[in-house]
Amino acid sequence: MTFSKVWVRAHAACGLMCALGGTACGQVLMFTEVSVETGVVVEQSTSPGLPMANNVSGGSVGDFNNDGWQDLFVMSGGVEPDRLFINNGDGTFTDRAAAWGIDLVHYGMSATSADFNGDGWMDLSVSSAGLADGNPNGGENLLYRNNGDGTFTDIAQTAGVAMRVQANNSFATAFGDYDDDGDLDMFSTAYTLARQGNRLWRNNGDETFTDVTGPSGLDAIITNDVSGFVPGFVDIDMDGDLDIILIADHGSSRLLKGNGDGTFSDFTASASRLNTANGMGLAIGDVNLDGLLDFYVSSIFWSFLPDSGNLLLVQRPDGTFAETAYASGVNRGGWGWGVLMVDLDHDGLEEIVSTKNAEGTPSHVFKNNGGLDFSDISVPCGFLHYAGGRGLVNFDYDNDADQDIVVFTNNGRVGVWRNDLSGPGTNGLRVELDTSARPTLAPDGFGSVVRLKAGDRRHLQVIDGATNHCSSGEHGAHFGLGSAEIVEWVRVEWRDGTSTTVADVGANQILTVRAPFHPGDFNGDDLLNANDLTSFVAAFLAASPSSDLDGDGLHTLADLVVYIRWYLGL
Repeated sequence: MTFSKVWVRAHAACGLMCALGGTACGQVLMFTEVSVETGVVVEQSTSPGLPMANNVSGGSVGDFNNDGWQDLFVMSGGVEPDRLFINNGDGTFTDRAAAWGIDLVHYGMSATSADFNGDGWMDLSVSSAGLADGNPNGGENLLYRNNGDGTFTDIAQTAGVAMRVQANNSFATAFGDYDDDGDLDMFSTAYTLARQGNRLWRNNGDETFTDVTGPSGLDAIITNDVSGFVPGFVDIDMDGDLDIILIADHGSSRLLKGNGDGTFSDFTASASRLNTANGMGLAIGDVNLDGLLDFYVSSIFWSFLPDSGNLLLVQRPDGTFAETAYASGVNRGGWGWGVLMVDLDHDGLEEIVSTKNAEGTPSHVFKNNGGLDFSDISVPCGFLHYAGGRGLVNFDYDNDADQDIVVFTNNGRVGVWRNDLSGPGTNGLRVELDTSARPTLAPDGFGSVVRLKAGDRRHLQVIDGATNHCSSGEHGAHFGLGSAEIVEWVRVEWRDGTSTTVADVGANQILTVRAPFHPGDFNGDDLLNANDLTSFVAAFLAASPSSDLDGDGLHTLADLVVYIRWYLGL
């Protein structure tokens, strides 16, 4: 099936079956490798003399031409030019990198997509170590501004983020609005001993950035002995302040808690064993459906240390994290790199996917059985990627409701794996956010929390840019719904403390939720007047989920108070 697309302006009134055997729900999860069929044929190749040549291969997902189909940017490694595969909407892609002006031959490290200037077009940040001639003298990072006309312009120099540094010093970037001023700030990582590249950049709102690593309190925390791989902006404890997870090698990962005043504090000790891992990849989700965010980190599994390897950090109610990977069966990821948390079989529980070095066994798909118990189903579900995977992204490239996967191979062919999910109980929902009417919110709702209720389950996802090792994935929130055909409600909690709730949402569609221009614009007509008051009262009297503004599942005086405050702008 193909997703239908619905645009919502404002408020409105069991397991896997495969070769291992079936379940009552009857989902059949099967992957097919379709790189040639889709036209995404890239052989990543990096000059062997380059530093860290064995660590890289990646790209980024984004709808770069705003046609409703996800496109794919791929870094070729330096021997060939980078590629920009524009989705044709028929299951195939065409490389348009030359026409768009980004067919650069360079030693690309990582790529991230985000609308950093808020003009409605997806831009690209590319970490580069310079020309891939085997002995580069330092690279300049790239910031490709999407001009909205089928071209990009590199403005990294004028934006102040080019950062000419050691050849292998710059590694990755992530975007998030840490100061809640409505534009996307940037965090960049570095790996070498000098580590000048572990920096926080504040977006000035005029296509320039300012290095605020010092004023933010991060200088002493992240620039000494932190071999940065993957940064991620997320309000991990959901206290209203954006935090940073910095995944780094040699036991140097950091959990950096936002203090609400533009500064950060080191809370790494609250995440069990995070500072012992050879951290390389990051995935964020709610694996046990308890309404708290968890995260998964790739590392190295040593056969003589049974509990070594990848980490699954499960959040406790007090904001600390228990490490459960060994007990949950997801620690044995080999020499791990890219990781994902995504519901592949639409049973309502997020699977974990992990790439690794070429070790004679395929990359891992860990089936979520519930109760923090997982099973490796890579072989029976057909996900047979044996090469050395690095970057890893999920996206629904064919708009058929399920999530497909791209594995970026080190010195090998990029692998596109189509999810051919079938059978009953495979309903899904994709939620995308539109904040264009309210410029005080970050583009595409970055930092927002999306919750929904379907049947007896409540689900949670965050819009965080999906940064991963060398790569970044689809920006929307994807939910598996099982047999549920109607979602009771979808609630978007915006970064400014307001929310939008949509009731009675049909499954198998792309739902775009638009933040109204003003929190009090209840009927979404871009006006603030008595009609909004009338609409809210009617929804409240009808006990519509759209009027449960505090999200407690009740309709009380507290909701009326919240709405009056929103209406008055208090």
